[in-house]
Amino acid sequence: MAERELQVPGPGNDRETESLRTRAYLAVLQHPDPSRSLLIAQGMHAEAVDRALATLAAQGLVRLGPGGSIEVVPPDISLPVLASDYERMARQTRSAAHELAQVFFQARNTAAVPDPSAIRILGSLDEIGPVTAEIIATAKEGVRCFRSLSPRTQALFASPMHAHEEPTRGAGGAILPLSTVYDTQVLELEGALEVLQARERGGEATRFTTSVPFSAVIVDDTAAVVDVSAFDPGGFGSALVRARSLVVALRALYDHLWNLASPLEPSQPSAARRRDQTIWGLLAAGATDATIARQTGVSQRTVERRVRELMDQVGATTRFQAGVQAARRGLV
Repeated sequence: MAERELQVPGPGNDRETESLRTRAYLAVLQHPDPSRSLLIAQGMHAEAVDRALATLAAQGLVRLGPGGSIEVVPPDISLPVLASDYERMARQTRSAAHELAQVFFQARNTAAVPDPSAIRILGSLDEIGPVTAEIIATAKEGVRCFRSLSPRTQALFASPMHAHEEPTRGAGGAILPLSTVYDTQVLELEGALEVLQARERGGEATRFTTSVPFSAVIVDDTAAVVDVSAFDPGGFGSALVRARSLVVALRALYDHLWNLASPLEPSQPSAARRRDQTIWGLLAAGATDATIARQTGVSQRTVERRVRELMDQVGATTRFQAGVQAARRGLV
């Protein structure tokens, strides 16, 4: 077995130490009666041999006996145990990352000189997705979003349907609550309702309103990604924000939009009632007749007639009044 085929992990932080440890381990594996003197006879320096054996023993790969004798623990037993130890350490490190990041950024938020890492400008649309996934993976409380009809939102809606059905997972893989306020224009995207229903199955709560100025994903009160691709299609100028004051400000904007917005929940038993429920929801969200027709699969003329009938039903003279009355009566 060549040395490059196996690397024994350990606390050494340089290639020479790692190479020596691997060489020593391979040597004792391949000899039926390994010993310290055997390793020295193979050209290793005595002091280096002692360091390598001490590390291998600490990792549970070998046991050191009297007179320099070495007992090798069978690799099918020792290596899985060692791997489990490293996996546990990795989990502990990931778990600590959230708290340590809060300490790090809180210290810099209160510093007299602003910390440049509190805001990171993103250079392209392609950076937004990975950076968003990165901060969501640290979340512990929940994720809140508001989305305009930006190129990034369009790319999100074009994702495979199974991706929308996946729950949002944060630190340690825990499933998190996700809520989003969408600009009504998003409903004009082809297949928007199917995508939104898939995201609902994945646990997303949604509301709709008009004139959402830009998009943002807010994680707890610690980080946010601001998407300005609605203004620059290439996404330049979007930002990863860790400055707590800005994150809290974005959270306040989300709360304001959420309170203004209306839900869209087509859940009545019959097909006709489901369609009316959808129309009510779209009306309350400010959608046009053309958008309603596209999302319900009927002609615009049919929509115009049904909208008029529903407005008469609740005694409304404007579409806005109809949406308000529908919300008051629990129709949306």
